Amino acid sequence: MLFTAPRISDAPAKLPDPPRLRVLDLLRFCAALGVVLFHFGETRAWGTPNAFPALSAVTMFGVYGVRLFFVISGFVILMSAWGRTTGEFAVSRIARLYPAYWASVLVLGGLAVGGLITDHRPSLSELLANMTMLQHGLRIRDLEIVYWTLWQELVFYALIACFAAIGITYRRCLAFLGGWVFLLVIAERVDADLLQAVLVPFAAPYFIAGMALYLIHRFGGSVFPWLFVGIGWVLALVNVLGEKPAAFTRFGHSLGSALVVGVISLIFLVMILVARGSLDRLDWRWLTTLGALTYPLYLFHHHVGFLLIQALHPVLGNRLTLPLVVAAVLAVAYAVYRLVERPLQPRLKAALTRSLETTAVVATAATAAATAAANAAATAVAGAATAVAETSEGGAGVNAGERPLAQPAPAQRTP
Repeated sequence: MLFTAPRISDAPAKLPDPPRLRVLDLLRFCAALGVVLFHFGETRAWGTPNAFPALSAVTMFGVYGVRLFFVISGFVILMSAWGRTTGEFAVSRIARLYPAYWASVLVLGGLAVGGLITDHRPSLSELLANMTMLQHGLRIRDLEIVYWTLWQELVFYALIACFAAIGITYRRCLAFLGGWVFLLVIAERVDADLLQAVLVPFAAPYFIAGMALYLIHRFGGSVFPWLFVGIGWVLALVNVLGEKPAAFTRFGHSLGSALVVGVISLIFLVMILVARGSLDRLDWRWLTTLGALTYPLYLFHHHVGFLLIQALHPVLGNRLTLPLVVAAVLAVAYAVYRLVERPLQPRLKAALTRSLETTAVVATAATAAATAAANAAATAVAGAATAVAETSEGGAGVNAGERPLAQPAPAQRTP
C-alpha cells in the first residue's frame, strides 16, 4: 500500500540475487528499436528529409527511447550495485560495456578512416580518446552520434560506485535521491557548471525515478519512493517541453505537447507496471537473447544503417530498403553479441576480478608483514628491558651486603 512503510533493516546486507526480469529485456529492445527507426526515418542518407512522410509521424517519437533506457538503467544499476563493493560493481559495469564498445570504435572508426563515413573522418587523437569512453569529458568529439548517452551513464555509474563505498541501504537510498533532487535545483538556480556535470540534469529525472521504482519493486510501495517517482516524472516533463521538441513543429504546440507528455507518461507507466510485478508474465526465455542484442544494436545501427541506405535505396527504393537495412543491423548486432560479447565479457570480468583479488592479497600480506615487524620490535624491546632489569638487580645485591664471590686467602708469612 502507498501509505504502509516497509519495515526494513538499515544494515547494508547482501541480498540474494533477484530473478532476472525478462520484461526489461523486452523493453530495452523496444527502446533500441525505437531509436533505430527514428534515425533511419530522419537520416539524410535517403537524399531527402521526407523519405517517409506518414511513417515519420510515428517514428519521430522513437527519440524518446533513450529516456526509457535511462529509467531502466536507474532500476537495474541500483539492483546490480546493492550488496556489492565498489570494486565488484565497477568490474561488472566495465565487463558489460567495454567489449562491444571497443568493437564499435575499432570497426566504425576503421570504416570512417577508410572513407566510409557518415559526416566526419576522425583524427587519430579522436579515435584514441573514444577508445576510453571518456571523450565527452575531454571535450573531444564522439566518433558516433549515439555515444553521447554513454557519458550520462558513466557519470551515473560513478555516483553509484561512490554510494556503494559507504554501503547501500533503503534509507540511504532515500537520502541519496533527496540530495540529488535538491542539488539539481541548486545547480540550475546558481548555474554551477561543476554540479551540472556531476548531476547530469538531462538524464537525472529518469535515473531518479528508476531507482525509486526499484525500491518499490524490492521493498514494496510507500510514500517516499512514490514521491521520487512523481518528482522524476515532473522534472522529465519540464525538461522535455522546454526543449521545444520537433512534435511542436509537426503537430502544433497544443497537440505536440499532449503527444510528448503522453509518450513520457507512457514510459513511466510501463516501468511502474514492471516495479509492481504486473508484467512478470512476460518471461519467455528468448527475451534474454533479444535483450542481449540491444547494446550492440544501439552502438552499430547508425553508421552501418547510413552506409547501407545510401548504397541500396537508389536501386531498391525506399520501401524495400528500410526493412532490409533494419534486418541487416539486427544481424550485425547478433554477430557482435556472439563473436565479441559472449566470449570477451566473462574473460574480462574474470581478469578484473583476479586483479581485485591480487590487490587484496597484497594488502593483506603488507598488513601481515607490518604486524610481524611490529611484534618483532616489541619482542626485542621487551628482551632489552628484561636484560637491563636483571643487571640492575645484580648490582643492588652487592651493595646490600650479599656475600660476594670467594676470594683466595692471603699467604701466611713464615716466622
